[in-house]
Amino acid sequence: MTPRDVEQELAEYLNAAGLGVSTTGNSPSLYAGRFPVDGPDQLVCVRFTGGDGGAYLGGGGLLEPECQVVVRGHRGAVTATRELAVACWAALHVARVPGYVSVWCEGAGPVEQSPDDKQRPRFSFNVVARYVA
Repeated sequence: MTPRDVEQELAEYLNAAGLGVSTTGNSPSLYAGRFPVDGPDQLVCVRFTGGDGGAYLGGGGLLEPECQVVVRGHRGAVTATRELAVACWAALHVARVPGYVSVWCEGAGPVEQSPDDKQRPRFSFNVVARYVA
């Protein structure tokens, strides 16, 4: 079994979803992996957080890795940041991502986190992406 780069593949899916965030350009606003503390005020980060080991299926396995999506916004822009987080959640919830058996978001939507040290609002949610390896 070979693990997939789930955080990168989910970030690419969000990149193509037309949400106004991008993995490219001089100042990307969509990241896979480590949360970029020095990134732009408004950004989306998809990071691997572990997950269930899955199930063995004889010749391979069904893996269920989890990622967390963190959305940060401009200072004072709580509503706009929440709207972007909801758009990301809606794009990933029960999404048909190529190569995955299923992708779904846990919970009923993004959860507001405490603002960062520069008082920028943050929202987050977890995603489970099931695939056969």
